Amino acid sequence: MGKVSHDIPVLQIAGYKNSGKTTFIKELVKQLSNEGYRVGVIKHHGHGGSLDFNEPGNTDTAQFQNEGAYMTAVEGEGVLHLKVNGTVSIPLEKIVMMYKVIQLDFILIEGFKKAQYPKFLIARDDQDLLSLLKQSENVVGVITDHLEERSGLLIFKPSQAAEFTEYIKEKLLKRR
Repeated sequence: MGKVSHDIPVLQIAGYKNSGKTTFIKELVKQLSNEGYRVGVIKHHGHGGSLDFNEPGNTDTAQFQNEGAYMTAVEGEGVLHLKVNGTVSIPLEKIVMMYKVIQLDFILIEGFKKAQYPKFLIARDDQDLLSLLKQSENVVGVITDHLEERSGLLIFKPSQAAEFTEYIKEKLLKRR
């Protein structure tokens, strides 16, 4: 079995609901993937309720889950579907550890505002940004149309996904 890489760069994009996180991350993934980078994305489902994977009840994995399996996985043709049926949330650090087993170039995290990874905050307005800054740590920069220069933070506009991709490549990605 291959060596597990623990030095995969991790970057968060955090912000409030409907701030443009998913749209921005989709563009980053598209650009990086088109250049041959293997990008893993972890998304926080912070809106309550369990996730629905539309898994029919007659599949083997659904039957295993129904019998009480804590975790099931199906792999085939290069696709892995993993499902955990825990009663408590899995800590982000554990999810990142699972991702690091796969040979990725980069891990992008959507959400998890209070996590400790380097992060960019995405905000619709100054009020959202100020609120996010109060509750977030390890902030590297912001993604917003509504901000003038703020000392010490990098600033990108939501329309600057290409420039942001170049920043990621220059600062975080080095071909191994």
